[in-house]
Amino acid sequence: MRARLGTTLLVMVLGLVAITPIPSVLGDALSDAQNKRDALNSQISQTQNLLSQGQLQQAQIQAALDSLNVQIQASEATLGAENSRLDAILGEIDQNQRDLDATKARLSRRQEILNQRTRMLYKQGGDTTYMDSLFSSNTFGELMDRFILMRDITHSDQILVDQIKSDKASLEDLSAQLTRKKDDQAAVVKRIRDESNSLRNAYVQQNALYGRLTVQQASLSQQLADAKKSAVEVSSEIANLQASHNRAHSSGIFAWPGVQGPISQGFGCTNLAGEPPPPPGYHCNPPYFHMGIDIAGPYGAAITATDGGIAYVYPGSSGYGNHVVVIHANGFTSLYGHMSGFAVSSGTSVSKGQTIGYEGSTGFSTGPHLHFGIWLNGNPVNPCQYVAC
Repeated sequence: MRARLGTTLLVMVLGLVAITPIPSVLGDALSDAQNKRDALNSQISQTQNLLSQGQLQQAQIQAALDSLNVQIQASEATLGAENSRLDAILGEIDQNQRDLDATKARLSRRQEILNQRTRMLYKQGGDTTYMDSLFSSNTFGELMDRFILMRDITHSDQILVDQIKSDKASLEDLSAQLTRKKDDQAAVVKRIRDESNSLRNAYVQQNALYGRLTVQQASLSQQLADAKKSAVEVSSEIANLQASHNRAHSSGIFAWPGVQGPISQGFGCTNLAGEPPPPPGYHCNPPYFHMGIDIAGPYGAAITATDGGIAYVYPGSSGYGNHVVVIHANGFTSLYGHMSGFAVSSGTSVSKGQTIGYEGSTGFSTGPHLHFGIWLNGNPVNPCQYVAC
């Protein structure tokens, strides 16, 4: 009973081990690297497509900019010509106004002369009127001569006044026409200026879009260069992993991992909180799963490789602590956790039964033990199916 209680307590104590994510190498590093390469190649293809689309957009925008530039130059030329026409009309208006002012002055002077002559019809000299002079003629012929002279003078003056009035009316009419012409021309100038401003605004917007697209293209070019560089690195990694797999002389038959002691926690569903959720194909309540077996051996005991393969060393102070992952052939991987020290280095080819480390209590552990797990194609399997438990 006491031994059974001690074993139970040991199981509970060693079960209080917080589990960290399994290293990616457990998910078949070669397959992961190949997937990464495929993702990079897809990213490269997408980025190249985006660059091609960007280049097409740049060409379209550049064509639009060139067209706008031609339109702006034409609009500016038209605006200059229309402004010249407006200036000419304004010059005509100024000249017409000067002519009108001069005509008004002549009309005023001529009207004053006519008025003076009219007044002379009634008065000449002191108090003698022109009528008195007319009727004081000695003969009828003299009277007719004086009358005809008076009539011709006043008639001539009136004709001149009427002509000046006609000229004034013509100038005023021309002034009205020129004002309307000026207003029409000013409207034409405004329309062309608005069109020119609209073209310039469109040019500014397209140019800004071209600038943003240029920045985007530079960023995509850098992403493409980075992706190509990463693809080269991943291809090298794949080559190394393939070489490692070729060096992984695995028998396919697994042996006990060296440490001698009871299994303090088995593989499968557990009620210990902190364990990860169950892998596909398993259903647990509560949803916790122990992805290996814990072997409670003595501290410092030698831990040996369960089969031949390539070892990778992972120092750590949490989760599995110091642990080693060995990649075997045919998609198998084994994990050895909570080591006190290592006996191999990363990338080392190891054989079945070779010491790879020593039992300890690093990481999340409350006592010396070995966490031993076997994975097949990235999924945990029960080690007891492959080693004699």
